[in-house]
Amino acid sequence: MGSIYKYFMLTFLISWGLWSPFYFSDSVSEFWVLPGAWGPTIAAIILTYFNRGKAGVLELIRRLFIWKVPFKYYLFAIFGILSLGVISMFIYRMLNGELPDTKVILEGMGLSEDQIGLAILLSPLFFLINTLLGGPLAEELGWRGYAQGELQQKYNANISGLLIGFLWALWHLPLMIFLPKATANLPVLAYFPLMIAMGVIFSWLYNRTRGSVLLAILLHGGLNFTHGFLGADILSNRYLLTIQICLVIVLALILAKSNKKNPSSMLKAADK
Repeated sequence: MGSIYKYFMLTFLISWGLWSPFYFSDSVSEFWVLPGAWGPTIAAIILTYFNRGKAGVLELIRRLFIWKVPFKYYLFAIFGILSLGVISMFIYRMLNGELPDTKVILEGMGLSEDQIGLAILLSPLFFLINTLLGGPLAEELGWRGYAQGELQQKYNANISGLLIGFLWALWHLPLMIFLPKATANLPVLAYFPLMIAMGVIFSWLYNRTRGSVLLAILLHGGLNFTHGFLGADILSNRYLLTIQICLVIVLALILAKSNKKNPSSMLKAADK
């Protein structure tokens, strides 16, 4: 277990070290912070190399290519959080009597109100760009590919997910200070519960897909696409944001029940 403590320390050291100059900058671009976003993966590769050599690194990278999993997990990863976002809006509509102003989504895409069809057609492209050029690809080989498996050697899947979710949220803290839009402008009191709950959801998906980092990247992409690209302005409504986070927590609690099984047995079952 000593390596997992080293992992988190090294991850924070790399990312926060690369981000530290931006504390003193008046204007920060999202592209400038991308090198620091690779901290979790860089730390995982370094420690894996020192502990298990090149063969261990290749085995870690192989998790990126675990794609032969039931199609339902692809649907869950890509559309799960987005579906909760849509449900949140309808719950808000029932409680408040009106839907939030969704025109801001089209404005964010550089489109007008009458270009909804084009927005739908372009959404897969925006999802792909967000996933490949943002945090999902940069982070998940570390958080899920390395840390999840290491923690599950000592703790159960739910505890492991909770721990990663908390540290994942804490890791984002510098971005919340000097580049809030990188964390969808979410307040700290909303961001931490959201990420901790998502840690359990990621844990469940990890164990159901034989430790697939690919599926974790897609789920991370779905989260960023929903809360960042599509929902950043809409979720500035605190009531709607509260509903959305509550739904994510409820989903985490539901999935946690099936996540209580022994991780190794779950991975074997998913492999069949």
